[in-house]
Amino acid sequence: MSDLVLFTLNAIVVYLLADWLVRVIERRRGSILKQRQVVFFIIFLVLVMTSFQILRGLVGPG
Repeated sequence: MSDLVLFTLNAIVVYLLADWLVRVIERRRGSILKQRQVVFFIIFLVLVMTSFQILRGLVGPG
């Protein structure tokens, strides 16, 4: 059960981080990205896959 809570909290943090990164990119460009959802999805996917792999290594199998 604690694994479920840990992975859920991780997903929330990753979501907020991905949103923040998209906003930083837009601020540096000076305009909103045309394909904002695609950029967000790519950033989110990379962060989720990386962080879940790290958590799986820390928590262990099963």
